[in-house]
Amino acid sequence: MIITGAAGVGKTRLAAEVVGGLDVGHFRVARAQATVAAAGLPYGSFAHLLPAESLSGGSAGGLRWAADALCGQNTDGVLVLFVDDLHWLDPASAALVHHLVSSDMARLLATIRTGEQAPALIEALWRDGLLPSLDLEPLSEAETARMLAHAVGGQVEATAAQRLWRITEGNALFLRELVLAGALTEIRGVWRWPGDLPPAPRLYELIRSRIGDVDQDEREALELVAFGEPIGVDLLAGLTSVAAVQRLLKRQIITVVGDRRRRLVRVAHPMYGEAVRGRTGPLRARSRLRRLAEATEATGLRRRDDVLRVAVWRLDSDSVTDPAPLVAACGLAWAARDMDLAIRLGRAALEAGGGVDAAVTLGTLLHFTGRSADSEAALRRVAGEAVTDRERALVAVTRARHLHWGLGRANEAHRVLDDALEALTDLPWRQEVLTVKASCRVLATQCRESLELAARVRAIGPMSPRVAAQVAAVEGQAFAFMGRTERCVSTVDAALATAESWRDEIPDTVAALGFARMMACLFAGDLAEAEASAAGYPELSEPGTWTMGVTMAALRGQICRLRGEVHSAIRWCHDATAGFGDAPAGFAGLCFGELAHAAALGGDVGTAEGALADAERRSLQTHRAADYPAELARPWVLAARGDVAGAIEVALSNAAEARALGMGAFEMFALHDVVRLGAAGRVAGRLAGLAAEVDGALAPLFARHAALAGDGTGLDAVAEEYERLGLTLYAAEAAAQAAAAHEADGHPRRARVSGTHAWTTARRCQGARTPALAKMATPELTSRQREIVQLAVTGLSNREIAERLGLSVRTVGNHLVRAYERLGVSDRTGLADLFGPRPHPPATEV
Repeated sequence: MIITGAAGVGKTRLAAEVVGGLDVGHFRVARAQATVAAAGLPYGSFAHLLPAESLSGGSAGGLRWAADALCGQNTDGVLVLFVDDLHWLDPASAALVHHLVSSDMARLLATIRTGEQAPALIEALWRDGLLPSLDLEPLSEAETARMLAHAVGGQVEATAAQRLWRITEGNALFLRELVLAGALTEIRGVWRWPGDLPPAPRLYELIRSRIGDVDQDEREALELVAFGEPIGVDLLAGLTSVAAVQRLLKRQIITVVGDRRRRLVRVAHPMYGEAVRGRTGPLRARSRLRRLAEATEATGLRRRDDVLRVAVWRLDSDSVTDPAPLVAACGLAWAARDMDLAIRLGRAALEAGGGVDAAVTLGTLLHFTGRSADSEAALRRVAGEAVTDRERALVAVTRARHLHWGLGRANEAHRVLDDALEALTDLPWRQEVLTVKASCRVLATQCRESLELAARVRAIGPMSPRVAAQVAAVEGQAFAFMGRTERCVSTVDAALATAESWRDEIPDTVAALGFARMMACLFAGDLAEAEASAAGYPELSEPGTWTMGVTMAALRGQICRLRGEVHSAIRWCHDATAGFGDAPAGFAGLCFGELAHAAALGGDVGTAEGALADAERRSLQTHRAADYPAELARPWVLAARGDVAGAIEVALSNAAEARALGMGAFEMFALHDVVRLGAAGRVAGRLAGLAAEVDGALAPLFARHAALAGDGTGLDAVAEEYERLGLTLYAAEAAAQAAAAHEADGHPRRARVSGTHAWTTARRCQGARTPALAKMATPELTSRQREIVQLAVTGLSNREIAERLGLSVRTVGNHLVRAYERLGVSDRTGLADLFGPRPHPPATEV
């Protein structure tokens, strides 16, 4: 076999693993490393395996002699030729390999780099069907995450794995060198990537050797591509030697890609660019960047990304003369979700005299990346420069956001907004200030007040696109928390349909709308749509956007928890909590509360109690609505300790508080917790009322669950409906309660069927432990029955089982019938559902 693939994907390592695993009693290996240096010598790649006289120029250097010399060294076992970099074989060595393989004198295992030409005689082996090939692809994103987790022996933050996959493009060698160089840092049990590439001299030296020697023209062209990529073909041709570019293309150091009607040049791999930029001296680098900026400016900056690229080149070449392009580029980088670059441009714009616009954009970015104190400092710096209504409004709303959401100083935030309202006369900017005031109210659990403020904004007059989008975000979140999920989704979708008119000005609003939509889907019980919402808005989980990054990880954990995937939920929540410092911060209650909830369901009381204490210590009251999951976790932490009675009382208290705050969605979950904990009679009436108030499938189903307590048949139907919605843990609990009800009613057969349903469903919940499941009995089988059942689910017939166990066919059939009766199933399909491969969480998830 020939293993093909790009440099660094692991061809040699894979082949070496195969050779290392061969039985030495049956195989003997002859290893050859083909090289450029040996390509000009006859049998140069096999010189170390042949007697010295074969290379002396005498008559002993023929093909038959070389074959006999290799095969005659040891006649024990099958000869395996292991040839690395087969494309560098000299003609004589290629003929030797062809002769040995085609004559069945040896087996061949070889590697060849993608894009290289194999010797003609080796290609003949392919054509003749004697030599299959394996194309070894780079690692996928999921494979990269699993490899990273295996390498560090722990959980790797999903965004860190994603970013390393992007920069390495799944190249296993590059990935390995970056990890060994310290790309990942462990924080609270989760390995994260701070964002900057670590010094990796071994890797860069390896890349430089891959690039090889370049002449002066080639170096100029390569550096221009590395600093300017992706760079237009015509622009590059005007800056450097076309012949040098063509040589680099032929050597696969750079490549041409299509972008609609444009042809762009890039380095062949992202790490090549890192290596080239790293070895270019500062003076030459600034010269290259200035030339790129000047040439692009001469074209008139026709494209949006030209503005951003030129601003970065000007900044990095110390040739900034005007802060305005930096401010514009900062906004473009933010819209493109490159938060680190946006902040760098924003700081530079502020230092260059960018004034209010620079401070407002930078302040917003700092807030959304978890640096609200720095945001306040930047805005205070320009407070006296705000003289127009636009400037006063922008400074006020930006300060209010980080004071309220980032620092928890609600009263101060509202004073800033009220002062602005008194000073402003321009109606559109008054609308903007009122909208931000409403958004502060909604996260502080004041949903009704936020909707009233939104109505005031509408009453002032027609809204600009940016104000309309922000009002929709406020209303969407309020509707979601109140349980009016259909209204939330329609409001959000209408706003997102107009995103092209406001996205560049207020890109964070996309995340706010997406957050509202995702919450609405969760509250409605549509987990698939909630997950689709997360995937549909990259703004929700972009690594640089700290606030939304941790929030999205926690919400993904919530989806997993509702599905009963307890361990997966815990991993997502560890991802979320690893990003927090020691100070209180927005969304801490959501992230640590979800971790406490999932850990409690998994029976890890210590982790659950610690996470709940962290949620209490780190939460901001200004985020009470988003952080309410911490309250919902409390009953389950108590239940995990064994205090079910106390858990019921806390759940009832949660429901009463949520009702008083007008948050029907959270009240619904709190009341359902009481049902799950075994006190359905105390909440059935109120759940019935909520079924008419809260949109979606969950509220009516929760009400049925409560109303049917003690009705085994009814609870069986409820369990089936939970399962249809993907709420696996709820399904297992309802089935367990159905089994208990059937048993109490004197129906043991029905109890076994429901109990079996509960047992098999709970097996998919990754070890979840709740009071309802604690009473669930494992289906009882004799050792012989279990042995026969396990063989039956593999697909063996009764006769095959009988032959294997030395039993009669009739005995096997009788054992299966008794197993069906005990398990509450009627055929082999039912057995497969119970005893087939048990789902378990993968070692690592993305």
